[in-house]
Amino acid sequence: MACALSPSFAAASLVACATLAFACAGAHAGTAEGYEAGRHGDYATALREFQPAAEKGDRDAQLALADMYLRGYGVAVDPAIAARWFRKAAEQGDPRAQTNLGFLYEQGKGVARDFEEAAKWYRKAADQGEPTAQSNLSYMALIGRGVPQDDTQAAHWATLAAQQGLAVAQYRLGVFYTNGQGVERDDATALHWYQAAADQGDARAQSALGWVYSEGRGVPRDPEAALRWLRVSASQGDPTAEHNLGMAELNGRGAPRDPTAAERWIRKAAESGYAPAQVSLGLMYAAGDAVIADEKQAVEWYQKAAAQGNASGQNNLGWMLTNGLGVTRDDAAALRQFKLAARKGNAFAMDNLGWMAEEGRGQPVDAAEAQRWYRLAEARGNAPARNHLALLYARGKGVTRDDVAAVGGFRAASAQGLAPARHNLGYMVANGLGGVPRADLAAGVALQSLAREASPPSPEELPTLDPSRLSASDRVRSQQLLAAFRSNANVLAVLDSVAGPPGANSLGTPAGNGNVSGNGTDGHNIVPPSATQR
Repeated sequence: MACALSPSFAAASLVACATLAFACAGAHAGTAEGYEAGRHGDYATALREFQPAAEKGDRDAQLALADMYLRGYGVAVDPAIAARWFRKAAEQGDPRAQTNLGFLYEQGKGVARDFEEAAKWYRKAADQGEPTAQSNLSYMALIGRGVPQDDTQAAHWATLAAQQGLAVAQYRLGVFYTNGQGVERDDATALHWYQAAADQGDARAQSALGWVYSEGRGVPRDPEAALRWLRVSASQGDPTAEHNLGMAELNGRGAPRDPTAAERWIRKAAESGYAPAQVSLGLMYAAGDAVIADEKQAVEWYQKAAAQGNASGQNNLGWMLTNGLGVTRDDAAALRQFKLAARKGNAFAMDNLGWMAEEGRGQPVDAAEAQRWYRLAEARGNAPARNHLALLYARGKGVTRDDVAAVGGFRAASAQGLAPARHNLGYMVANGLGGVPRADLAAGVALQSLAREASPPSPEELPTLDPSRLSASDRVRSQQLLAAFRSNANVLAVLDSVAGPPGANSLGTPAGNGNVSGNGTDGHNIVPPSATQR
């Protein structure tokens, strides 16, 4: 006799990891009667029927009994008893029980936590085609838990589960195609899998679609579509979507800028413990954007993110510490935070470590160490590091002076939108240094004026030009150039059209991470989907 349980009894999932799908075709009579009783909420009768059938080896009864003890249906919750019954059914080859037993080992519920044992049971079920086990095995291969870390295996198991329609696996497979993890990067295929999971109501996939349309990955960039998907996901409480929706509202992407809504969504995600949102909220307090400026509040939110190991939080906390912003200045503590972030590959922290070594902050002055950190950050496309390294060449500080190298670095960082680099490039252009075809004070003043609109120059930058030295005609020309710079995102193209490119190699817009304020902090960006989000 075939039967099915009502949603109120045993047909749920274990923290989205192990799905129990009770089938009872061919079950013992007692098992069938137990299902019937459970369907009507009569758990005492269900227990009386399941118990003897389970003891006689009926694996459906064993599975049902395990679920009752795991969830507390008519009995006290007891994961140890649940694990014992799952094991009996698993040892009979039941893939549902194997998946659930693996989950208990992974979580340490009712058994001692043992990732290798979890992976063993997941593999047994996965080999029988159980999609949740395949998805769980994909996750374990991705992070190297219980099995060797292997992106190819992670993608293999995710594919098998995704093809069976499991939303969590479809989402993860989409991330693999987005990042080229274990598969060739393919934005169109990533979009297919995100859409498949989103259509099933998966909030992570809906959030990923918001990111896809915001960034134009595999589809034309569409801020309105991005906003729609982010709102759908955020309404389900997905913290990544809440944060990214807040960022869209803050920056007016897809709808007019709404600081109130931005603060509400970002704070909601931050208060739920989502580290990127904590960093963004800290940046908002530091800048007074959508909230009243409060450096102490900024420090508190950076600390929360840093405590979770978030590299941006660690870097930004280090910046506040070394500058005494919202907290007592402490260069030694700042160094520790920068090093923690740098170990995770955070290029801004590497740049900050270079600056600390160059200035002798929390350590002796060490020009070689400064260069080492700047180059590590520059290799990751970091605009502030490019600017700092170019400054060393412009001044001959710890290196042989090389104006050509300096201009190349300032141009690269300027192309990324870094205001201090544009200020410094303006000085080089005004003085005809580093292969610049001719000295052009009007162009130099225009560049420095553009830079000041983003942030005032700091003492570490090259000297500020004096506009009063301009002739009347050059003053008009400088204002015209400034207007042209403002209206064209490619500032270098405008500059080169009036002065010609430098005699040395002229860099186009490089890849990398810029920072228009150049103040040593980072974060505050839309967060891409993550394959480790379960």
